[in-house]
Amino acid sequence: MVARRLAELFPLPFVAVVVLLVVLIFLTPNLLVGGSPAAGSLATQAQLRIDLPPGSTTLHCYVEGLSPVRYAVISARVATNVSWQPLPVVANLTWSNASYDTEVLAAAFTAAGFPVAVNVSATYIDSTGTAVTYWGLYEFDLQGTTLFTVPLDPSLPSVGATPVASLPFALLLATVPPGGP
Repeated sequence: MVARRLAELFPLPFVAVVVLLVVLIFLTPNLLVGGSPAAGSLATQAQLRIDLPPGSTTLHCYVEGLSPVRYAVISARVATNVSWQPLPVVANLTWSNASYDTEVLAAAFTAAGFPVAVNVSATYIDSTGTAVTYWGLYEFDLQGTTLFTVPLDPSLPSVGATPVASLPFALLLATVPPGGP
């Protein structure tokens, strides 16, 4: 009698859904308030976003994460003493600091004139003290209405040509291998 009365108040499908939701809440870390994401996870991946406003010859660059995480350090350097073809020897470039920020979500900087080289890095440290550094080293050249992008390190992926009308675009930064790039 009591079981039948409870069954009327709590239908089996309703009880099943409630139990499933409770299990998901306890088993899914994304639903619970947790600490910072683990270093090296997709949530900490950094990217270099490139933009060129219409009619401008100043490249606008943004180093940011795929998700809103706080980087311990974001560093950006720019070199203007570059050649387009042949590509420059990185050791011969004169770098100027475009941005050096600590404990930030993103960093923005500009690079005037073409061709120009950009060297960026972003270091993330998780709550356990584990650190990961992302980096990119690219040269950009504007030819007509096309922005050409070339990596200055063979371990970085090639990008190629992008019509200015298709900007902005983002480059995922590479993880610094043990011993440095």
